[in-house]
Amino acid sequence: MSVIAASFVVRAVAGANEAANSTAGTGSGASNGTAAAAAAGAGAVAAGGGAGAAPAGLSDFQIVWDIDIILLSIIALLFLLRLPRFLARLYRFSEWTSGLVLRNRPYHTRTSASRRVQFSVGNNSSMNDLSTDESHVMYQDKMSAQRTPQVQGGIASSAYPPHVSNCPTFFRPLLKLLHARVNTGVSFSHMAMMIVWTGAVVFPAFYMTEAFTDPVRFGWITASQLPFVYAFGTKNNVLGMFLGIGYEKINFMHRHAGRIVLIAVNVHGLGYIYKWCLSSDFQEEIANPKCYWGLIGMICIDGLFLFSTEFVRKKAYNLFLFTHVSALAVLVIAMLNHFPGTLPWAYACAAFYLLDLLLRLTKTRISTATLRAIPELGLTRVEIPNINSGWRAGQHVRLRVLSSGMGLLGWSEVHPFTIASVAEGPEGMVLLCKKAGSWTNALYKMANSSSSDEEGNGRRVLVMVQGPYGGLGNCMISSFSAATFVCGGSGITLATSAMQELIQKDLNGESRVKSIELIWTVQDASALVPLLPFFTSLIQQSVFTPIRISVFYTRAPIGKFPFPDNFFRSTSLTLSPGRPKFHQHLEETITRTIGSNSSSGNSIGTHGLFVGVCGPVSLADGVFVDAGKIDPYRRDQIGGVEVHAETFGW
Repeated sequence: MSVIAASFVVRAVAGANEAANSTAGTGSGASNGTAAAAAAGAGAVAAGGGAGAAPAGLSDFQIVWDIDIILLSIIALLFLLRLPRFLARLYRFSEWTSGLVLRNRPYHTRTSASRRVQFSVGNNSSMNDLSTDESHVMYQDKMSAQRTPQVQGGIASSAYPPHVSNCPTFFRPLLKLLHARVNTGVSFSHMAMMIVWTGAVVFPAFYMTEAFTDPVRFGWITASQLPFVYAFGTKNNVLGMFLGIGYEKINFMHRHAGRIVLIAVNVHGLGYIYKWCLSSDFQEEIANPKCYWGLIGMICIDGLFLFSTEFVRKKAYNLFLFTHVSALAVLVIAMLNHFPGTLPWAYACAAFYLLDLLLRLTKTRISTATLRAIPELGLTRVEIPNINSGWRAGQHVRLRVLSSGMGLLGWSEVHPFTIASVAEGPEGMVLLCKKAGSWTNALYKMANSSSSDEEGNGRRVLVMVQGPYGGLGNCMISSFSAATFVCGGSGITLATSAMQELIQKDLNGESRVKSIELIWTVQDASALVPLLPFFTSLIQQSVFTPIRISVFYTRAPIGKFPFPDNFFRSTSLTLSPGRPKFHQHLEETITRTIGSNSSSGNSIGTHGLFVGVCGPVSLADGVFVDAGKIDPYRRDQIGGVEVHAETFGW
């Protein structure tokens, strides 16, 4: 609400500037520039008079600003809808202060309340068909654990976090539609948001004006959209903070608003250039400082578009980064010089930009890391023991390796990686960096090239870590009744950190999760070898909440199979060929959770199933589709199904 109140103040200031400039305007105030175009819009009205672009008593500025108020109101409505979950997270001070700034805390061995766990072994039974082929599980010992707290000197009572569903019960039937994929990585809810946004902007473009003969209005549209482009695009996203969403989840709106600005600024600028060429006044007009600054702004916007294509981002990320930083800075200057009446918009853009830079500096740490190559997974394990706190499960950091071993410019590149370890653990921060390009290949090569002094201990290098970013927002996995993690390849990092965090909270009586399942898909069965001790440790530590880990490999083994036929003797950890059937796994988890709730005599009920996905976009899309296939009755039985996806990419 404070954002809307502030917008009215900005409107008053902008209106005063508009009036002051319109009385002294000259006909040369129309050019272009993204921000410049915005400026151009204001300049065109002040300079050219608007040619009856709006009805009497309603200026172009007022029309466009009212649309901005509507857009801000929509964002405020979304904030109110998400407010209950935000308030629920405030139940504990440590919960809402975590995930903000990386830090180092002295590690203390945790001691939990003593509890006795009783196991009962059931008869062997055939394994459910959860894969496309036969399973390598030779024995299936069904184990059921009962929690029987044993008080020794008093035991702290459980402090389960409050659970707030992301969707009210009566809206759950709409989730399938909202999560439906209209394109790879694009849901119907994304498309609906972009359509509403576009409609709100298209209306003022054609309302009471001749769009193709009087391009003034498009300058105003450019100016009004630029602050949104900056706000949606920053890593430390103000709008994301209000909504409890990571910057990567709303970056699609940054791209969409950017496309709107691109079209608006070119219609505005080229419209005036066309007029000047027809009247043979181009050289005279473009020599005016207001106009050539507008042209500079338009060039900045067009350059941003050209250097932001997927091809450039993948092949020359540093070029993309440099052009983004430099063009966005020049853009604000061009806007102000093109038309001073755009000062409020320039202030807004500069505020978002400078706040982001300040917070990035606050979130940056320089430390020594140890690099270890893991050939079976084709990745590099980065261990940073001096940073061991300040993040939540699912968050990522941006890593820069300050070493000449990364190549001539490798030290200047920054890459995002999901944190694979739990906060305040004995290992510190751990990252798993899969070989997927020249930079990660150089990192892997450097990890393999340890000196004789470092052999067996890994390669020590200086790194710069910035974060944490993204993650689950206001969602608390420990507030759900069950959790399933679906990972592909190096996407296992989400599950490793989240499962450790759940076990840690369960030992402290701070988790209501009754069932944890991990479904990991890899190309080769040997990928399980380096993580087998870790998975075994997880299963042994989680004495109160059963853990089930299902690993699937999609390629036929080359040479000797890495495990003997009778190696996997429990359903707690299985290895199977083929691809998993996610829908069946989700149904199994729901059945186990409801059964556990009934057998324990729990009258509180179930609190939903959390499904965390980390991997390729196609994997996330598939899980959303399979989650939508769950029968509505079963979905309500468990208390709703919530899917959170972290996908590979920039």
